[in-house]
Amino acid sequence: MSDLSGQDAPLADGFRLLRERGGSVVDAALLVSAVVEPRTDGDWCRSELRRLAAAAPSAAGAGELVETLHAAGFAGARRSYYEARNSALDYVLRERRGLPISLAVVVVGAAECLGLEASGVNFPRHFLVEVEGLLVDPFEMRVTTRDEWRDWLRREARTGRGRLSETDLDAAFRPAGPTDIALRMLNNLRMLREVRGVPDYALRLTDCQLALQPDAYPLHVDRADIWLTLRSLDMARRELETALGLAEGEAQDSIRARLKALPNESGATN
Repeated sequence: MSDLSGQDAPLADGFRLLRERGGSVVDAALLVSAVVEPRTDGDWCRSELRRLAAAAPSAAGAGELVETLHAAGFAGARRSYYEARNSALDYVLRERRGLPISLAVVVVGAAECLGLEASGVNFPRHFLVEVEGLLVDPFEMRVTTRDEWRDWLRREARTGRGRLSETDLDAAFRPAGPTDIALRMLNNLRMLREVRGVPDYALRLTDCQLALQPDAYPLHVDRADIWLTLRSLDMARRELETALGLAEGEAQDSIRARLKALPNESGATN
């Protein structure tokens, strides 16, 4: 993965423009791809999506498109799941491997080239796609059903000794627009980089997330935690104070408690 040093502002500006002016799912994914690899070739990515769409049978529907993508070799990155490159559309299109959400972008992008109605589905822990009313599992690159994933979610809930209402199950299939997809992809990257112990990279990723969701107080709380790992109490306090101004109710009480628990010393220790 390339370093983001010196590129933060332009990248964040791109995400801000996506929020303000709108854009497509592919636009959102290309912004995230540029976070992973600044040399991402957006024109080539769009051309490749058009080429994949053209490979589908004449007057192809959702099922035929998914079969075409499956035959082209698109599948989940099982052996390298926790690698940042799986969030880069350029890499996914070249290597035919990716995460559920990045493979979903391939499905949506190719479907739109064919004039098919397609959207992401913000299903918990496994991103899905809907094309012309058919549900698609992009990781397996196959058509699936809501009943299959409702059962999966029920099993997960039972494993955690929880229960889900029908309302909860319906909410699991909420549509995901370009901003939702960009936020989820950025969060995937944050989790990877934080695990690898690169907090400054996580800060840069949250800059991009805040450009998409400027009033999201939890992001400022997250940033406070990251600043604490960098031993910068002043910046952690500033983030918590910003979060306090954005939060409401019990969340404010929790943030006040966090602020009160901060040491009085300023700056970073060496």
